[in-house]
Amino acid sequence: MRILCLDDEPLALKMLQLAVEKAKPEAEILTFSKQRELIAEAESGGCDVAFLDIHMRGMTGVEVAKTLKGINPKMNIIFVTGFSEYKGDAMDMKASGYIMKPVTAAEVKAELEDLRFPVIPRKNALLRVQCFGNFDVFTPDGSHVHFERSRSKEIFAYLVHRRICGRDKRRM
Repeated sequence: MRILCLDDEPLALKMLQLAVEKAKPEAEILTFSKQRELIAEAESGGCDVAFLDIHMRGMTGVEVAKTLKGINPKMNIIFVTGFSEYKGDAMDMKASGYIMKPVTAAEVKAELEDLRFPVIPRKNALLRVQCFGNFDVFTPDGSHVHFERSRSKEIFAYLVHRRICGRDKRRM
């Protein structure tokens, strides 16, 4: 699991990092104090879960979350804040969770066990194909597979369809 943490307050970021490390010691955890750096990392390396402070100078955590959802709509966003009045904004973003500061490992663990989009271990996954809504293909790190031509995407979708339908017919 790849987890990105963002807070513009150094002490709060360190406390968040320690809580996440204690709750999920096997995870790859990266911390950021600047919003643009976290966004760049999510674009280049992907992300399963992002812990975002909501109230920051410059770009708010909600604005960062919107950008991250543009990168990967299935990214789990957990807001971390000292202000309860942002809960409505978090729920509008379809966030996976909301933790009030100071963050504890127990709260982080509880949120990670109840993610909106379950995380598939990368060692077991090759691709993830979404057939409902828009047809999309994702790599194990959660980034979109880009098809150079729309026809290539159509053929891939057809092959997935044939595989699924063919499997159902063999069971009958």
